[in-house]
Amino acid sequence: MNTCLFRTGAQSYSFRSFDFEGSIRCLKELGVPYIEYCSVHFPCDASHEGFSRIQQRLREENIQTLCYGVEGFGPDEAANRKKFELAKALGIEALTADPSPDSFDILDKLCDEYGIGIAIHNHGPNARYDKVADTLNAVKGHHPLIGACVDTGHVIRSGEKPHEVIEQLGARVLSLHLKDWRLGGEEQILGEGDMDMVAVARTLKAIGFNGPVVMEYENSPENPVPEMKIGLENWFSACAA
Repeated sequence: MNTCLFRTGAQSYSFRSFDFEGSIRCLKELGVPYIEYCSVHFPCDASHEGFSRIQQRLREENIQTLCYGVEGFGPDEAANRKKFELAKALGIEALTADPSPDSFDILDKLCDEYGIGIAIHNHGPNARYDKVADTLNAVKGHHPLIGACVDTGHVIRSGEKPHEVIEQLGARVLSLHLKDWRLGGEEQILGEGDMDMVAVARTLKAIGFNGPVVMEYENSPENPVPEMKIGLENWFSACAA
């Protein structure tokens, strides 16, 4: 039985070989009601043709979209606002983001206005947000809703430990991309790589985290669900440990 305290769902990029309806089928097969959508399945624009149908289908299937991304953000307030409008329309908590340094003053304003977070996504070696220090430096002095989406797989790729990164970020952790990796190697089924999932779960509890945990799996794109199910059970076991 799943006794995990965290709302755990899937990143729709895991289902990138499927269309929108296929992503719903995959999520149902996985057995969780939460998802983070990305632009593979529909654009970050609530005014685009077909969006009302997307909303209707999500309601019909009792699927809750907790986040959306990863999206870029720059100094153009109107372009950024359009993305916040999508978040508002979907009732999501945070936009997973790769914001440019000149976007933060505008993002402060929009986070405050909408009550929606910007979760900075670390993307591994050579990315703008690589090490935990990069994210900590970026959010310093900014709105408390500007925080982090900790991608645990990319944390490992960057030579850091996910539970230590979570501890350092503390209240700035808004969401997780739950992914496992072998340092110097490749992505693994969740629980079969270098991540100490028990330590991750315990650290999340210790910092009072109550945001979305989004499982992302980039292997086996034509049939990801069987291996994702194994990883999901490993995560639930870690949460119960």
